[in-house]
Amino acid sequence: MSIHNTDQDEPAGDSTGRRYAELNIGEEEFVIYDRENHQAWIQSSVAVSITEQC
Repeated sequence: MSIHNTDQDEPAGDSTGRRYAELNIGEEEFVIYDRENHQAWIQSSVAVSITEQC
C-alpha cells in the first residue's frame, strides 16, 4: 500500500491543507478518502486526474 500525491504543488505525504487523499492498495486498486470524515471513501480500479477532460 502506498500514498500517491495527486497535487503537483505538494510533496508526497504532505497533507497540509488537503482534505482528500488517495491510497494505492494494490495493482490498479485505489481508495480516495476524506481526511476529515473517515467514513467517506470510495474504492476504484480507475484513477483519473480532475484536470483531465472527457
